[in-house]
Amino acid sequence: MERETLCAWALEAGFAQAGFCSTEGFEASFRQVQAQPALAERRQLRFFPEEEIPWARSLMVLLWPYRPAALAKDGEVFVDSYYAASNAAYHAARALESRLLAAGIRARANVTYPARTAAIRAGLGLIGHHGLLISRRFGTRVVILLMATELPSPKADCEPGEETCLRCGRCAAACPSGAIDELGMRHPERCMRNYMMEGIAVPEELRTRMGMRLLGCDICQRVCPMQPQMEEMPGGRFLLDDFVTADEGVFSQSVRRLAEEIGRNAARPQRVRAQAALLSGNRTRVSDLPVLQVWAESPFDAVAEHAAWAIRRIEEARDREEQR
Repeated sequence: MERETLCAWALEAGFAQAGFCSTEGFEASFRQVQAQPALAERRQLRFFPEEEIPWARSLMVLLWPYRPAALAKDGEVFVDSYYAASNAAYHAARALESRLLAAGIRARANVTYPARTAAIRAGLGLIGHHGLLISRRFGTRVVILLMATELPSPKADCEPGEETCLRCGRCAAACPSGAIDELGMRHPERCMRNYMMEGIAVPEELRTRMGMRLLGCDICQRVCPMQPQMEEMPGGRFLLDDFVTADEGVFSQSVRRLAEEIGRNAARPQRVRAQAALLSGNRTRVSDLPVLQVWAESPFDAVAEHAAWAIRRIEEARDREEQR
């Protein structure tokens, strides 16, 4: 089978663009990650496919574009549309893998190697100041998935082209947590996304900066001038009251709806509850207190800590209001 045929199959599966790179050359990414603080999102990241999948001769890089989500309005929570796209792309890659296997081609979908590095080496874009891949066609709003295949890789990986990030500094200026500075994404441990629904307590200095974000940030992407204009996805899909509720039936139904959109692995009940507790502390509504007081006794550390923090925030806001 030719690589061109597989790219055509990828388009039929719903991907917008595909390319190939070799299975080697992730040593620099490995050293960079090793030198940085440990992040939850990197727990499954691998770096040496030639050792771990010895039959693989190439990595297929698959791009799945998506539209931006509308910002949250009163009562709503923000769920970045990346996660629904990622869930859809994951299943599309599995279907593509099945098609290859049926054709007698060994393949393994959704392998966890440095995706942005692979995309650069496949000639599918460039790395922006914010550390994200910028696709020439879709900007930063792409899901990148990798598939190991036994098809031969190109004779040489692509070199970075003449086009570069504008280095305008808008992403650094807009980043609410200081993850991006004048030299780029140098402090990924400060990125709010690394703590959302990861099952760990969010550092206190980041909590109020999350606003009404249940999952995803998107701030640096919204200000990037290399981002093409796209119509937003409709908002209003989830309310904070869908999750901050004493009715376990309502909570479970809301988590199921979220899981149908972003995948069950991302929408784990106690992780959703922990993030919802944090957001309750940001809206400081007194009527949330009975629910939060129950959650503050949770055996799940992130739920209990966020709920206790939210209770303090709400009580402090109530005391200030009564003193006026």
